[in-house]
Amino acid sequence: MNPLLLTLKGFCGIRDGLGLDVLPLDLERLAGDAALVALAGSNGRGKSTILDNLHPLC
Repeated sequence: MNPLLLTLKGFCGIRDGLGLDVLPLDLERLAGDAALVALAGSNGRGKSTILDNLHPLC
């Protein structure tokens, strides 16, 4: 199964790191036809929060 959309709502990692209460990610649009996608950013910006919430779906 390939997740197409992930919406994170009320996560401390997203709120503290990005200042957002809701973070919608359109994974189909972001990845396009890429075989590999990388998340990059400073410490505390919510990268691990995104991966932790994608893990059960993949």
